[in-house]
Amino acid sequence: MSRQPVALHAKHPSFAAIPDTRLRTVVVLAFDELLLLNAAGPLEVFAAIPRLLGGNFASHPPYRLVLVSPAGGQITSVSGISVNTLSLEQLDRQAPVIDTLIVAGGPGVSALEASAHVCGWLRSRAASIRRLCSIGTGTFALAAAGLLEGRKVVTHWKFAEQLQARYPALQCQTEGLYLHDGNLWTCAGAAAGIDLALGLVEQDLGPHVALELARYFTVFLWRSARQPQLSASLNAQSRALGTDPDVRLVRLHGWIAANLQSDLRVEKLAEQFGMSPRHFARAYVATTGQTPAQAVELLRLDAACQLLKTTCEPIKRIAETAGFGREERMRRAFHKQLGISPHDYRNQSTGAVRQG
Repeated sequence: MSRQPVALHAKHPSFAAIPDTRLRTVVVLAFDELLLLNAAGPLEVFAAIPRLLGGNFASHPPYRLVLVSPAGGQITSVSGISVNTLSLEQLDRQAPVIDTLIVAGGPGVSALEASAHVCGWLRSRAASIRRLCSIGTGTFALAAAGLLEGRKVVTHWKFAEQLQARYPALQCQTEGLYLHDGNLWTCAGAAAGIDLALGLVEQDLGPHVALELARYFTVFLWRSARQPQLSASLNAQSRALGTDPDVRLVRLHGWIAANLQSDLRVEKLAEQFGMSPRHFARAYVATTGQTPAQAVELLRLDAACQLLKTTCEPIKRIAETAGFGREERMRRAFHKQLGISPHDYRNQSTGAVRQG
């Protein structure tokens, strides 16, 4: 089903009034034997904005997307799919200013790591790039270029120890889907590249744009560097997998997290699950140990907490975005679950970030 830009603007008037219409050049550095999702995931997020949100974004797309490789031409991913790329020299001629550079990951990254040409190019361009990013093992290429000394990074969990051992001057973190350290953004790889891209969009265009994209791509709201790796949604899914082999329940939690503003009464959830409301409610409690209403409240609370920590949006707007509707309803949930008001939660969270 297609999404109508007009409806989105009616819901979030601020979309149509965003004054920042700069065109930002986003470059993804790819190579033979890359993991295609490392490049395609972030690119799809950026490319979807004009199509999904319309308005000013349709007439002034916020991003120009460029896929490059060291020598240019056709490259072949691990999956056997080939794509065409510009060379680094062609990029230098066509895009003297790069806003955001993303280095993809995959088995072929070892060739980038060992390439004096690529490492030299990364060093020469790094100082003028606003944001330097890597997906998964793309971190190795940035480290080989000497750009990560003293920096905090994350990479795919399987290669974290190897990265730290090979480049001891950096600080490889073991938790988090992605990490934002100044102008450096790194992530765990594959699907985490979508989370990273949503974080970049949130920084540029605001939280509501990022949330609409997250809902379209049916992923949870972007995660901050300090957020625990497991969200309320993932915890709910883990409980379901640990007690019941029915994968429908796991998928239901993902659907809830992607539709927090929808009608999530037990009747609607039962419809998604393919059961009667009465039988669904009983089965849900038996499987997860909580009622459907409690699960929905926790997922909405999780989304509200992230917005309070990572944005300056008014609390009333956050209550709407997270699906609570009214500010008072969200306040009651905060007091019940956390023993604190949304206002105090924001003050404590942002205070901790400033002190950290």
